[in-house]
Amino acid sequence: MPIIKKKEPVEEIFFNELEDIISYNMKQMEHCLTTIGKRMCAEQDDDLEKKTGRTIIESTILKECMLCREKDKCRLTLDDRDKLGELLEKQGGLSVQNIRSVCKCQREKEWVEEINTIYERELFLYASEQRFIEMRRMIGEQYIEAGRMFKSFSAQKYQLSGVRPMQEVIEKGLKAHHLKVKKVYIYEDDMRGKQIYLFLKAQKGREVTTKEVARWLSVILQEKLQPLPNGKQAIGENYEMMGVQAATKFHVLTGVISRAEKEDMKNGDNFSMGTVGNHRFVSMISDGMGTGTAANRDSKAVIETLEELLEVGLDEKRAVQLLQSIFVFWPEKERYSTLDYLQIDLHAGIGSFLKLGACPCFLKRKGQVEMVQLPSLPVGVLKEKTLPIHRKKLEAEDFILQVSDGIIDSMGEKGVELLMEYMKQIHTTRPQGFVDELMEKIEKTEGYEKKDDMTMIGLGIWDKY
Repeated sequence: MPIIKKKEPVEEIFFNELEDIISYNMKQMEHCLTTIGKRMCAEQDDDLEKKTGRTIIESTILKECMLCREKDKCRLTLDDRDKLGELLEKQGGLSVQNIRSVCKCQREKEWVEEINTIYERELFLYASEQRFIEMRRMIGEQYIEAGRMFKSFSAQKYQLSGVRPMQEVIEKGLKAHHLKVKKVYIYEDDMRGKQIYLFLKAQKGREVTTKEVARWLSVILQEKLQPLPNGKQAIGENYEMMGVQAATKFHVLTGVISRAEKEDMKNGDNFSMGTVGNHRFVSMISDGMGTGTAANRDSKAVIETLEELLEVGLDEKRAVQLLQSIFVFWPEKERYSTLDYLQIDLHAGIGSFLKLGACPCFLKRKGQVEMVQLPSLPVGVLKEKTLPIHRKKLEAEDFILQVSDGIIDSMGEKGVELLMEYMKQIHTTRPQGFVDELMEKIEKTEGYEKKDDMTMIGLGIWDKY
């Protein structure tokens, strides 16, 4: 008697194929990204040699002295070459007097010019090679980290499938609402937070909305959930896919004042505020070096680049590291911009403070004001291997003030103390009203002088439910 195979339902075939496709693609992406990342990180600066001062002296001799008519009479000894090489490294260049201190030469001016030219070129090339290697390493680390993410995903770290304990709880809870759960997929990352996808079937003749499912799941899982945009799709003949996500607990109200030093000039400060993804609020100020058009262009580039890096899903640490590596190669390296960065996790209420050459910011809580200060170098100066990130638990009704240095400098030497005292005196809770009143107090300060572009951002943190 022939064996009759039971035909698999369309939904079961879909689920199996989906899991196979995802697993295969995740593993392939993980392998490619990790391989590229390791390759980029492999080139380190261990073999990168900086030419010594003595080597540069020898190079100059080869170029300037070989055809010299007086070379046979030259009394420049090996010890003299060592001495000049040491002086070159110590001083960052040589003078005619340095040459005269060891020997007499008719072409001493040409000699000094050539030595200094070669030395400056070697310093530039060495610094460029260092920056290129550092950029390769940082980008390579980004590739490796992305590979780890795909590996974790395929290994079900993100609970893509097989979430038996959670699925059993959901199955039991939704059964009371006459819903049959086929599969549960849970995805969580820094960009979007927690998302739950359900493949379920309602009782025949009954229509169920994603909003209803989100409300029921909030009770079942004891966690506030809300529907995903376009979170309902028909799958096969009987099942529907519904998506919900964790609802944010906090929301942020904002206020801002930004003024150029002179009305007829562009503002050298640029700023940005807004939500990134589902549960991150980001506020930042960049102050370009100096004032006017050049400063505006530099600070604008910092803000716009960081916005783009955050929008593709990078966390704040990796986004800023990549920003640093990009701006190492600014055409005008004598120009720098600061970055005052604040990120608020709207689920947990955690504030991440990061400063690159920026002045302090201030937190007002229950009438008291504290300063958050993190010493660091401006954007593009790669001296520190770790980023100075300070994390702090925030509470509802906290008020945070970010300022550019023009605000503090306008009040003189006691600018920080005066600013904190003014903040204590203001009882307005609306952020825009707060910064408006604060600016009035600053402008009435004895000895007030507008010395630079001035920007301040006020952020009020509140519970949503």
